[in-house]
Amino acid sequence: MRKKCPEGFLLTSFVSERFGRINQIYVSLMSMAYMFCYMVSELSAVDGILTLLTGIDFNHLPIIFITITTTLYTAYGGFRSSLLTDKVQGWAIVILLIISTIGFGVSVKLDPGVVSSSPLLQSNQLGWQLLYIMPVAVTFANLFHQGYWQRAFSSKNDRELTLSAFYGSIMLFPTLFLIGFTGIIAAWAGTYPGPDPNNPVGPDMSFFSLYTLLPDWVKGFVLVLTVSLSCSAYDSLQSAMVSTMSNDIFNNKLPLIVIRGLTVIFNVPVVILAIRNLDVLIVFLVGDLIAAAVMPAVLLGLVDSLYFLNGFDSLVGGLGGFFSIFIFGAAYFNSAYEGALLFILSNGLYVGDYSVLGAFLVAPFGSIVFTFLAFGVRLLGMFLLAKIQGRVFEFPKRPDEKPYSTEGESEKTANVIINPDTTEGESENTFNNVVKDSHSMTEV
Repeated sequence: MRKKCPEGFLLTSFVSERFGRINQIYVSLMSMAYMFCYMVSELSAVDGILTLLTGIDFNHLPIIFITITTTLYTAYGGFRSSLLTDKVQGWAIVILLIISTIGFGVSVKLDPGVVSSSPLLQSNQLGWQLLYIMPVAVTFANLFHQGYWQRAFSSKNDRELTLSAFYGSIMLFPTLFLIGFTGIIAAWAGTYPGPDPNNPVGPDMSFFSLYTLLPDWVKGFVLVLTVSLSCSAYDSLQSAMVSTMSNDIFNNKLPLIVIRGLTVIFNVPVVILAIRNLDVLIVFLVGDLIAAAVMPAVLLGLVDSLYFLNGFDSLVGGLGGFFSIFIFGAAYFNSAYEGALLFILSNGLYVGDYSVLGAFLVAPFGSIVFTFLAFGVRLLGMFLLAKIQGRVFEFPKRPDEKPYSTEGESEKTANVIINPDTTEGESENTFNNVVKDSHSMTEV
């Protein structure tokens, strides 16, 4: 994508180059909706973690504190401040992993009987569904994260970008595996869903529920690291939001102070939703579902052989991805209302049916199908228009493909290329000589 859009800065820069301004605004708005979901998730998570580990109801003050703090230093330092906190985030994760490994290994005791009788290691329907849902969700979600595109386009060169992705993946895979597997350990240890059936621990808190078994000083240390991690992730989203609004929505025509003011206003609905203690995992998946519906039509623009797809096709494809979710939901539940609620996964992830799997299946494939349907309709319109006007119908040519010039124009072009300073008669003689020489060379 950097090769096709070398002057770009975000994913939407490529969209503008390939599919036009309208699609750039549309993808930018969808990207902002996606980042909005992640911002809500970040604040909700840290609020729940602080309450779980301290047992204190802070009345959502941590959410307000993190929002104000990150907004102030991001507004002052911009993207550089976000990159600086990312370095802090990296070290915080390493320290958190070391503490977790040692602490859980020493303090968490597992009953072998509980492990053997647990259904968690047995095959089940949801487990097989997640083998598709999670990779698809994460893949499209990462493509939609404008903060990641800032890092991709700002890398020194392609080699550095490739090495960064390679080494980052090597470190990230075991990290995610260890943190993810602690959910199963929490279930075996009894900290998830917890001893209180009236106040169960949510699945998104299972990792941190294990810290309730550790000493208080470890909890305090973990709280500091958790807040720093949340701030680092939240300021990256804020930075990406500012960049998207300024560069893509308003085309850098508004003063930066106005954009920063809009970002502050944008935080208000984020905070309002975060204090409602929404299911963090579901909010994440809703953002992923948006990306799964929009991104396939955009990625088709990277395929050189699909040069004939234009902005209309991509726009219809993205909207078709959302419409496919509604069609599937209405047919699956036999209710248009339930089909509409499938957009927000109202029944949750841990359901005993195929609704969530179906949504993540039809979103990307529906987007691709509607993209080509839009092109087919457009091609049919071009064919009918050509017949009405009495013209010969031609399949769309490549953007860089120039129409063939006439014989006279070819001679004139050749004359200019050979010697632009010659007169018309001299040019004609020169051109004839070149043609004769070329025939002689052919005979040789």
